[in-house]
Amino acid sequence: MSETKPAPAFDAAGHLDAMAPALGLTVTAEHRPGVLQFLSTARAMFEVVKAAPIEDGSFELAPAFRPGRSGGDA
Repeated sequence: MSETKPAPAFDAAGHLDAMAPALGLTVTAEHRPGVLQFLSTARAMFEVVKAAPIEDGSFELAPAFRPGRSGGDA
């Protein structure tokens, strides 16, 4: 039987350091604490959503919003 290792704790600073350059973002030293706080909050919200019991077949795509068009024009 294979053992499952627990997921490592979320490293907001490591995530920011890796993703900001990949996205072309510059985060100043002044803004860094706030960005880290919001990344941690987003991760906590993800965990709540991830834990929700949702059946795989229950997803439906929302219709696309196309500004300036009305009716069923595609």
